[in-house]
Amino acid sequence: MAKKRRDDDHGLDRIIGVLEAAPPGLHDLDPPGPSLPKGLPEPLIELYARCDGGRIFLDTIEISPAREVTMPTPGRWRFAVLEGDAVSIDHRGKIWRTDESLDDEICDGTRIDRWLAGAVDAAALLYDGDGEFADNVFDEDGELLPAVHERQLRAHLKRDPAAPGPRWRLGLAMLAQGADEDARNELEQAVADDPAFAWAWLDLGRISEKLGDLGNALDEIRMAAETAEGVQHEQAGYFWAQLARLANLTGDEVLRAQAATKSSLLGPSLKAAQIAGVRESLEAGDTASAKGLVDLLKAVWPRDLEVLDLARRVAN
Repeated sequence: MAKKRRDDDHGLDRIIGVLEAAPPGLHDLDPPGPSLPKGLPEPLIELYARCDGGRIFLDTIEISPAREVTMPTPGRWRFAVLEGDAVSIDHRGKIWRTDESLDDEICDGTRIDRWLAGAVDAAALLYDGDGEFADNVFDEDGELLPAVHERQLRAHLKRDPAAPGPRWRLGLAMLAQGADEDARNELEQAVADDPAFAWAWLDLGRISEKLGDLGNALDEIRMAAETAEGVQHEQAGYFWAQLARLANLTGDEVLRAQAATKSSLLGPSLKAAQIAGVRESLEAGDTASAKGLVDLLKAVWPRDLEVLDLARRVAN
């Protein structure tokens, strides 16, 4: 029982206490309701026993009332929004955050109390003691400063060290700042914590490719593809296409053909989507993005006339 009390001290009760002690108006928690909808997982029942939703740091974190919890993905209950991204919990208690740039959900937390504590601590870095935006967190265009974003991710990970999503985002933040080795370290930890995290494997491969280490890049992108296929990821075809692209770059025709076949089978709509992306990039004048998409298309469909025509347009 003593261990359970120690856990509770650092769980939802602690978080709710911190929120209730904040300056008036910064958070708005609704009191628990008299009853809950049937079928909610135990972690959500524990949350709604303390509040029936609310808004934290104005609208940075929004917890839905229990009656508004939905299940758009089987086995995942959508219960919150963080910085505009939908947040769900699965039957194991893991937290998933929608990433629009990937059209996918990323595992953002290992447990609801740890996730919420991390999200609260990260958001708190944007505010001063009076509940106003702190100085020196945004640039002149209103964009969050990279150093502040990094501190937010580290604050989140302090509460939930094994959360693969924040660790992956920290790796990408390091990569954007040119700290390739630091980025690699974070991404390697992300896949150690979640070996099925295909996007982190893919980004590891991209770092290796950037550094000229094509052997490791092939191994890492192969892991991304095999992992995505193993978990029946909706975008498994895309990961195999990336392996085909890299195999084409290294001159491994056997691997390229094998990966291309997998890509075609697992991603029947991939070619049309990539072709549309090339055309959009060309119309926007973004030839670099168009070339990247064409390289992937050529690796999977090297004799397709439409692909070859787009390749000529990009080259010119």
